Amino acid sequence: MLRATLTGLLLPAAAALECEQIHQDDRIDCLHGDEDSCRAASCCWSPVDPNPGNLPWCFFSNRTMQSCTLGGDVKEPFSDAEVAEVLKLFEANLDAEGSGEVMASPDHATGPGGDYYFAWARDGALSMHAYLQTKGLKGAEEKMEKWMAWVERSINQPDPNNIDILVEPKYLIPQGTPYTGGWCRPQNDGPGLRAITAMALAAEKPEAGARVWELVKRNLDWVAANYSSETCDLWEEVRSTDFFWNRYTMRKALILGSRFAHSVGKDEARAMKYEAAESRITEALSGHFDSKSFVIESTNRQKDTAVIEAFNVGDMGDGYCGSLTKPVIVTLSGLSDLFCKSYAVNQKAAAAGIPGVLFGRYEGDSYDGGNPWVLLTASVATLLYRQAQEFPTTLMGSEDKEMLKKLLGREVTVQNLVGAGDALLLLMKKYLTNGMHMNEQIDRNDGSLKSAKDLTWNYANVLKAMNARKAALATTTLVI
Repeated sequence: MLRATLTGLLLPAAAALECEQIHQDDRIDCLHGDEDSCRAASCCWSPVDPNPGNLPWCFFSNRTMQSCTLGGDVKEPFSDAEVAEVLKLFEANLDAEGSGEVMASPDHATGPGGDYYFAWARDGALSMHAYLQTKGLKGAEEKMEKWMAWVERSINQPDPNNIDILVEPKYLIPQGTPYTGGWCRPQNDGPGLRAITAMALAAEKPEAGARVWELVKRNLDWVAANYSSETCDLWEEVRSTDFFWNRYTMRKALILGSRFAHSVGKDEARAMKYEAAESRITEALSGHFDSKSFVIESTNRQKDTAVIEAFNVGDMGDGYCGSLTKPVIVTLSGLSDLFCKSYAVNQKAAAAGIPGVLFGRYEGDSYDGGNPWVLLTASVATLLYRQAQEFPTTLMGSEDKEMLKKLLGREVTVQNLVGAGDALLLLMKKYLTNGMHMNEQIDRNDGSLKSAKDLTWNYANVLKAMNARKAALATTTLVI
């Protein structure tokens, strides 16, 4: 019995040599968490410490890393009926308990995040912007009005946490008061995002301009004065003064705010102040490009899909980090490669010849096991659809085009870019097991749904992706 046990724990010399020859970045997780069970499964065991990249310690000796491709045929990822179901689930989380607040999720007890039944300032602003974009003013006006009233109440109350009320991260439902438990605060993206959404409402409803201006100047005065202050990141885990997500979305808010100050506020002094702050932020953004033009989120969180979400939310159509610029393509390619290698579900898809990649948050993420996120996969699909829409009118450099071609595994065309976005959404949709109900995460190994149920931000981003797809399809007649 002892002899059999020892035999199971020892790899042949040839296999041990194979283990040594496998580069850390090419390891495929054997899914055993301790040395004995790893070796008993005839897998390689080699601890990595420190391990910021979350590399597997137990990995196969006889499997090679598969390369993922985004190149897929154009295939509608969600039918009209399915989009309607997504919209219904989304609307159920808006105006929670008649408060005007947007709940992050109806899930009160998910592991490990606990209670998600709060109104996050960031999630609310992003969700209501997506709602207005999807439904138009006529369909969205009632809930937009409720949200506006809630925002006005929320920023005009005492702050029990002794920070500026404008940068409180989340609020109780339906009370509308800030959460007072331990949390990562301040979160400085809220003021700019609120202003962007409010100005989008004013663009659709000009008679609301004066009301919106009062909200906008309160929020953007804060941004102009405090854009470089320390804040928590998008994922509420680390602190810095230089998150790309914050800076890029603040840049948009200030550009729009300066125009709004001219046209609606008739306030030239504020317009100039916002322009000056935007100029300084734009200058600082150049520090986020590494030597290869990959866009890093911050010095303490470099490879992070938050930058993809930023590319979508903060785009001004002025060419700065436009969808087909080199930094965006380099970053998209780098993150695709990272998550292709990181998740068994992506490796299985690649081995089966299924196009697409499920995207997670950042390199080395360990929250709830560190998995792909629905909202981020949808955000990357949105970027691809935006590239499809802009491709016919964009003059690309040969190097950038070649990099995008390699990522697609096909020629760069409107059709193939739309097909790539479809591939991502179809791969994500494969793991939905209860209609269009979408959890926060998809298990990296078996594809089961994990963490918070019916996450509002998921639905917002899927609807945004489908809106972007429709816009892309309108640019050309595709042969399907």
